[in-house]
Amino acid sequence: MPELLASAPSAEAVVAAVQAGADAIYIRFTGSGARGFTEAGLRSAVRYCRVRGCRVYAELDTLVADREAGAAAELARRVCAMGAHALIAQDLGFIRIARAAAPDMPVFAGERLGVHNAAGLEAMRQLGVSRVFLPRELALDEIAALAARPQMELAVCLQDELCAAIAGQCALSALGGGPCADRGGCGGECRGQFSLGGRMDDHPLSLSDMRCVEQLPRLAAMGVECVYLGRGVERPEQIARLTTVLRRCIAEGRGPAQNELEGLDAVYGGRRFTEGYISGAELGEMLGRRDGGGREAERAMAAVRRGYANSEVRRVHVDFYAIIQRGKALRLAVQDTDGNRALWNGPAPLPARQAQVTEAEVDAFLRKTGRTPYICDRVHALVGEGLALPQGVMAEGKRALIRSLTEKREKAPQRRTSRIPPPAEGARRQGSPALIFETLSAEQLTEELAELRPDYLYVPAELIAAEGGRLEPFIRRGVPIAAVLPRVIHDRELAGAAALLKSARALGVNEALVSNLGHVALCRLAGMEARGDFGLNIFNSYALELARDAMLRSATASFELRLEQIAEMTMPLDVELIAYGRLPAMLTERCIIKQSAQRCVCSTPCRLSDERGGVMPVLREGGCRNAVYSANKVFLADRAEELGRAGVWALRLLFTNESPRECVEVAKAFLGESRYRPNGSTRGLYVRGV
Repeated sequence: MPELLASAPSAEAVVAAVQAGADAIYIRFTGSGARGFTEAGLRSAVRYCRVRGCRVYAELDTLVADREAGAAAELARRVCAMGAHALIAQDLGFIRIARAAAPDMPVFAGERLGVHNAAGLEAMRQLGVSRVFLPRELALDEIAALAARPQMELAVCLQDELCAAIAGQCALSALGGGPCADRGGCGGECRGQFSLGGRMDDHPLSLSDMRCVEQLPRLAAMGVECVYLGRGVERPEQIARLTTVLRRCIAEGRGPAQNELEGLDAVYGGRRFTEGYISGAELGEMLGRRDGGGREAERAMAAVRRGYANSEVRRVHVDFYAIIQRGKALRLAVQDTDGNRALWNGPAPLPARQAQVTEAEVDAFLRKTGRTPYICDRVHALVGEGLALPQGVMAEGKRALIRSLTEKREKAPQRRTSRIPPPAEGARRQGSPALIFETLSAEQLTEELAELRPDYLYVPAELIAAEGGRLEPFIRRGVPIAAVLPRVIHDRELAGAAALLKSARALGVNEALVSNLGHVALCRLAGMEARGDFGLNIFNSYALELARDAMLRSATASFELRLEQIAEMTMPLDVELIAYGRLPAMLTERCIIKQSAQRCVCSTPCRLSDERGGVMPVLREGGCRNAVYSANKVFLADRAEELGRAGVWALRLLFTNESPRECVEVAKAFLGESRYRPNGSTRGLYVRGV
């Protein structure tokens, strides 16, 4: 049976989830600590769960900058000492930090690490990860194929908010001045009003919430080890109702009945849900705005609240033991199903003057555990003839046993913790960084651009396969070329990606850019070296270490870092940053252009306009996925001194929908041959940060 995992954003939610039957809960942490908990409240929550046999996972829901690495390590040590059972990482670097700081605690890979294929599972296994939270974009047959591989536990979400963007590949909120999704916050800008391709599409990026509870029997049959409620399920009453239904379904090996589904709908006030990607739904079937709630939902939630408040529904099974023998001290004991034991010695029994104590009376008394977290399975009593006990002795002994057993259950196991080693030092680059051109259209690959002789040229692998002849001016000038792989590659797309690399290799291209550590193996099979793209979300020196160990030749620093944070990285391998261009704001799994035009025309670039007048290019990436780029262009050509202090190996100029002429002018500005500056330019997040 799969583990049932519930989110716990508050102390009341902990009680609701545990009493409804959750096998485990997870508590979110950001840089400022546990969300919804004081330090004392957090310790109390962990103890509460441990006593009742519910596991606790701590999720560090943020990317970690170098200055925050010590605090991240302290978090791992602290929750380990409290008795939490595992850590959930949303940052590659935190995997290394956690395993060093708390080596006995399991580490799970969160959804934002983007494991979409079997190669990604293997990469996580090599990092010491024991469970992967799968992205929402996987269909049921894809999950089945991954679950058939025994080397990794899988977790699949059954209900949560649903976003048009792929987790870990959305900076729309941060680039718009709002909270950063990769740092544990999101302003929900995608739920606003946009026009697409010149027509008003109302809310083309706003999706209904996801509910896949009816897929539970299929997921269980596949061998999926964990099903969970996403962090968007926040109300304790909703957590309790969902957990109760799912607990019952798991125990009985079935999906929810109609009346149970109606009960779930009641606490959401009739909100519309979609099964989303798991059932292969098209974008139009998933679109919707969050609604529901109101008085009816509040009344339904009040009834749920009465079910878990001030009650002990979830109980640990125990056996009691009693020895009452003439001339010997009264001995009582209790043992739970985990092997924890408690003993209590009382006064010796007295000769019975009238009523004598019997085994039946001892059995009946010890079985009554009242409002405690325990339920008695059996009582093993050995009672001598003609004996009596002082009044209240048995009650005192039972209270002492329960108190002692509770103390043992809530006590954290002894596990190792240690200081983390400093990140490996590298050879920081001195002087002017190398210059990389990245082009996304064939028209940008001009003779004039090639004459500027970049140190590297990055071109999408799809474009190389389709327009390989356009590379000739660069090849003739000896410019090294790297093929850019799509950020997301499903298993069904691996053969196509391999064919693209083979085509590029035939043209003399021997390097590729990857946004997932699992894709490194794909490059190796094609006889190519790999470099790390921005999709890896490299935010700290420990993530750079992992990139180095994965045999990447270089890595791209996250564009959500400040320049000073990049300068603080130890750089154990070459680091580049995007110094010019429209930054990637969002990557969608479904084609928003097709949804708007009602036919597939995503090979033609489109524009997404927001209510503030910003115009964001929408380009195809990796089949029919869409990459949405920022309205303004980052421009750092006039920040040469700061870029030099950053110690990076290279600066990347990311050309999206620029004309061939504009590409050349921008490149000349970075080469010091022009004073060109694009309209609407910005420093991006390199100054403000997130």
